[in-house]
Amino acid sequence: MLKMRKGLGIIAALAIVLAGCGTNNSNNTASPSAAQPEGGETQPAQETLKPVELTYYFPGSPQKDLQTVEDALNKLVQPKINATVHLKLIDWGAYEEKMKVVMGSGEPFDLAWTASNFNNYFQNVANGAYAPLDELIDQYAPDTKKGIPDMFWNAVKVKGEIYGVPVFQQSTAGYGYIIQKAVADKYNLDWKSVKQLSDLTPFLETVKKNEPNLIPWEYSQGVDPFLTAPPMFGLETLGDPKTPGDLYLNDGGKVVNQYETPEFKEYVTMMRDWFSKGYMRKDASTLKETSADRKAGKNALQLGQIDIDTLAFEQAGLEATGRMSNSNKDVHSYDFQFVKPLLTTDKAAATITAISANSPNKERAMMLLNLLNTDKEIYNTLVWGVEGKHYKKVSENRIETITDSGYQTFSPWEFGNMRLTYLFEGDPKGGEVDNKFTNMWVDLNTNATASNALGFVFDFTPVKTEKANVDSVIDELYYAISSGSVDPGKYLPQFLEKLKDAGADTIIAEKQKQLDAWIAEKQ
Repeated sequence: MLKMRKGLGIIAALAIVLAGCGTNNSNNTASPSAAQPEGGETQPAQETLKPVELTYYFPGSPQKDLQTVEDALNKLVQPKINATVHLKLIDWGAYEEKMKVVMGSGEPFDLAWTASNFNNYFQNVANGAYAPLDELIDQYAPDTKKGIPDMFWNAVKVKGEIYGVPVFQQSTAGYGYIIQKAVADKYNLDWKSVKQLSDLTPFLETVKKNEPNLIPWEYSQGVDPFLTAPPMFGLETLGDPKTPGDLYLNDGGKVVNQYETPEFKEYVTMMRDWFSKGYMRKDASTLKETSADRKAGKNALQLGQIDIDTLAFEQAGLEATGRMSNSNKDVHSYDFQFVKPLLTTDKAAATITAISANSPNKERAMMLLNLLNTDKEIYNTLVWGVEGKHYKKVSENRIETITDSGYQTFSPWEFGNMRLTYLFEGDPKGGEVDNKFTNMWVDLNTNATASNALGFVFDFTPVKTEKANVDSVIDELYYAISSGSVDPGKYLPQFLEKLKDAGADTIIAEKQKQLDAWIAEKQ
């Protein structure tokens, strides 16, 4: 998954996602120890192509040197596909709304980053925002197709058609938490003893009492534990994390309203306690992302979508500085996983690049996507910037970023095939030797437990109206409740009633209908 360099997923983000990824599958098979993807053979000769301009929207923290990177990228791209790329980087907190406006207006852009749980890929497909890509992939990106396992392609199919190119990255959804190493060591905290989220309460209390300059627990709309980490609560997402209708991990056949579960009530009650005790920022419910806090090293503890944790790196003989160092190289962390990896559809579709249905240059846009998935120099220029200005090479596959250089996205999970990425300070020392670290996460993707509904994709089309109405209710009340900013005893019943009035039961019934049909087809 998104390594927490996003801040979970992401995000990375997420970013933010949190902080915000081939495998051996039956058909398209990529060996876990395969060499980096190779490209170039499938592109038409540059001289046969007329010059075009491509507009590429993606989210991230503002970068003052974006134009420099765009110029460097185009020096590499233009000779190959005779295209000039315009990078439209939108701040994480504004990206989702910006793309709604762009797509709603019919603006003719070419490419856009999207995801199962952010800038909702499946909803945008249902709304006709993205172009179908099967023929374009077969004609202009066969190398890309070979380099991404079938399970990832299946995760982005809607009614049997592909509408986005998934990023092959760390997608196995293990979960846990991340704690500043200095804090854990200073107070002798038994950070390996945690078995569930509530076990963090005494750690947070220690930070609150003794570290007034630190935020005990990171919370924002981009790293809400219930939406970001459903398996932590024994659930898995169907469609997207917000929409009512999940499965229990131990029951892959019955769709439930996750907001009506005892697990959700217990969670929001705990969050109310944490918020009331000052463990989170007072503006947690309206906070879109926390990249500034991460860069400043202000978070003592935070949620972690963790594929490989500190203990696993130690067992492999690798030294890792932890996910917090992805945002601030001077802040090291212990990363601890207490929910084992699970590969779910929403995580396989956690970061995607789509081509606009209104793009005037769909073929060239696909050629660019093929380059980002197969050309190491082009991929790393977009991810890390210009060598010597934004980073320096320390070995063939490892770099050191240059502080305050003007371009530091820390988002290799956001573009192309992550097998191509250079390792950097946040990655384990020695991991670049024989691609050891890359092979670890590829193996993990291969061997992770598959969810009961892996490959099931919910088609929102029959419930588009109800989906829009439910989204409005969630935007109005969910984050206030889930951040603990309001009393769940008063507001949770109101929230559930409004969801029902908005059509939650209709959505759940439609999910059950489609899931039953999907299960029947498999038998």
